[in-house]
Amino acid sequence: MKILSRELGKLFEAAAMAAFPELSPEQVLKFVTLEKPADTMHGDYACPAPLRLSKILGKNPQDIALAIIEKLPKDYRYDSVEFARPGFINLKLSKDFLEEELKQLEGGFSVEGHVSDKPVIIEYSGTNAAKAMQVHHLITTILGQSLSDLYEFMGYEVIRINHLGDWGTHFGKLIYAVETWGDRSDIERNPNAEFLRLYVKFNTEAEKNPELENEARKIFKALEDGDELRMAMWNWMVKESLEDLTKIFVRLGVHFDHIMGESFYLKMADEILEDGKKRGLFVEGEGGALIYNMGGDKVPALIQKSDGTTLYLTRDVATVKYRVETWHPASILYVVDVAQSLHFEQDFAISKALGYVEDSKLEHISFGRMSFADAAMSSRKGNVILVDDLLEEAVKRAGVLSAAKAGEMPREELARVKEIVGIASIKYGILSQDRVKNLIFDWDKMITLEGNSAPYLLYSYARANSILEKAGVELTGMPRLSDPLEIDLVRQMLKFPEVLEAALNERKPHIIATFLYELCQSFNHFYGKCRVGDDRNRLGLVRAFMHELKTGLTILGIPVLAKM
Repeated sequence: MKILSRELGKLFEAAAMAAFPELSPEQVLKFVTLEKPADTMHGDYACPAPLRLSKILGKNPQDIALAIIEKLPKDYRYDSVEFARPGFINLKLSKDFLEEELKQLEGGFSVEGHVSDKPVIIEYSGTNAAKAMQVHHLITTILGQSLSDLYEFMGYEVIRINHLGDWGTHFGKLIYAVETWGDRSDIERNPNAEFLRLYVKFNTEAEKNPELENEARKIFKALEDGDELRMAMWNWMVKESLEDLTKIFVRLGVHFDHIMGESFYLKMADEILEDGKKRGLFVEGEGGALIYNMGGDKVPALIQKSDGTTLYLTRDVATVKYRVETWHPASILYVVDVAQSLHFEQDFAISKALGYVEDSKLEHISFGRMSFADAAMSSRKGNVILVDDLLEEAVKRAGVLSAAKAGEMPREELARVKEIVGIASIKYGILSQDRVKNLIFDWDKMITLEGNSAPYLLYSYARANSILEKAGVELTGMPRLSDPLEIDLVRQMLKFPEVLEAALNERKPHIIATFLYELCQSFNHFYGKCRVGDDRNRLGLVRAFMHELKTGLTILGIPVLAKM
């Protein structure tokens, strides 16, 4: 399917140019657009150009509208184009066109994609090696996977990268803790949980004996200098940790094209420092540290510590250089929480100053913090909320929701449904909220068959599937629409390509989630009012709805259920 507002918008642009040749192409592109009307009773699209252009042209909005309408070509896709006060042109799609589009939707759903000879790199997850995965990493992991799938669905080549946190001063602390208090067999049984326990123990002991911090710094310096014994310990820890993390990624349905840790960029980080010094961009600061002046009253960026060790920022600049030289991407998107905004401001500024990247290539896709409506969940394991705990809680609660159907399903099937519904509820609970706002995690709103939730959407799909299975009718011939509810449902489904485009442009999957929820509401209202039975036309609507809902849920990383 094509993005209809774009296709029809071209007709309006040409009509505006023909009616008012004094307008520049830039003015036409800026002011002659098609939008969704506030009230669908007014039509499928509204063009606000008459109101916008009235001052520029010095004409009455109605006169402008009538002049544009007169230049619009006859087109079977719409059957009415009318002026509406105070200055809009309203367009209504024709029934013949809706029936034609419904026929296409019955066979599946796709969007005419973008054409680009350069890939888009999306960095997400950024999980830390040798640490149990925590909730803030869950948000970036789910959000990044969904954005990656959306970009790919819309025709882009996507390179998915997990920038693993496998380097840094905390490894000095952890190696000390493992060597002092660790048990190898305990770690191999449950790597990241045991690493977390040992890390917490180090910090507790360091409060009593601050000298431990110096010992940890010495260990990390030895790591940076390539000490064989320390490197062997570090390699083992990262290997065990990544195997543990991979289990969570598999359970979440998340995958990466590359998992590349900070350590990969260590030698390149040294090259960055030399390059910056030669160019006079990095200057000596207090104690021999190197800094980059951000300009004005902005905080200078520390690029090398006084003891000669590199920082996360140093290695991140190196990642930019490596990615641009290796993949020549159209853009690099970093899905990381809002707390890292200053870091990326410095990273991007230094990368551009060194000439590694053009202005348009780097973008921080930030998101807010998560809070829990459930006080018990908030306080679990102190201030640390582990993803494993969260997933288990979700599956348990999904089991309570599925209890009513337990007698109708084999045990293995019920377990599969509980797992899918539980994980889907977490994913949808995150993706259905505007990422730029702080996210509220509320079990009662997430795992319910009512309201804007994954179970509600999955149940709507399963209900539609049951309707088709019971009918057992082969859908042949052109569908015909007669009832207003049928027509409205098709009109709504035709907006999905525009929804996907908007979600892509704004990097906000919640736009898709909102559309799917509203679509399910409309479908369930249609089903409640219109008898489907073996009616070929209405069964076509059911199948089209299923294709569209499945497409949207797949982009959100949620598998559908034939029965629920």
